[in-house]
Amino acid sequence: MLAQRTERATLGAQADRVLQVLAQMPQFASYASAREVAERAGVNVSTVVRTAQQLEFEGWSDLKKALRAEYLTSLVTTSPERPMSTDAAAQMLRQDAANLATASSAANIAAIKSVAEAINAARRIVVITTGSGAGPAQVLSYLASIYGYDIHVAAGPATSQAVSVSQMDERDCLIVINVWRLTRALRGLTRLGRERGASIAVLTDLHSSPLNAYADHVVITPIEGINATPSLTAMVAVVHAILAQLESSGARSSVGRIEQAWETLDLMDDHP
Repeated sequence: MLAQRTERATLGAQADRVLQVLAQMPQFASYASAREVAERAGVNVSTVVRTAQQLEFEGWSDLKKALRAEYLTSLVTTSPERPMSTDAAAQMLRQDAANLATASSAANIAAIKSVAEAINAARRIVVITTGSGAGPAQVLSYLASIYGYDIHVAAGPATSQAVSVSQMDERDCLIVINVWRLTRALRGLTRLGRERGASIAVLTDLHSSPLNAYADHVVITPIEGINATPSLTAMVAVVHAILAQLESSGARSSVGRIEQAWETLDLMDDHP
């Protein structure tokens, strides 16, 4: 439907960004507001409405209805060779596969390499986040520490997080992981890190996130699920990509010493 209507319209660069979001995130587009689409595309709301009108719809609401109808139809469409399951589990796996494909863009790969370089150059690394972002944050902190990096998650209330961020300076790296809605505390802490002179890396799902204004490096990661709950699969994959880049550099490997400590303390039950 979008492809057919696009052929009849003359669209600019910003409208193309809107169409990219609609094409890559059909489930999200079928229920999102014009503001939410604008945030994902990194444009303003009027651009979303204007794009809908250029595609011969009255506005975003009419375009969304058409997208929802097309999306729901796609869920029940079957092929004689390979039936498409409508089970929630299968839908979720398909959505995660789409998210991973989107996260693997050339721009993201370049940004991931830049984040790894910033971590390599830092004296110490602090990770801040809120809500479900704690999952990817803990994975990054734990595994990077095994590789030999002075890294920790500043957890707890904002007052505790502020202690860690306020002690940073230009020798340090602050990694900010934002999933879905942005809290005032996370925004303020990111600004504080910028003021302290730390290198700032932001992992977010929004092209237009207010955090990006403070960042030296930004990785855009889709978090679309099959319902209102975000999926963290692509965000965790981005974290692992950063870790892979760190490990490949071999700059601060301490894996051997840690494994030896585990053996000395007899922590692992590896034998039957």
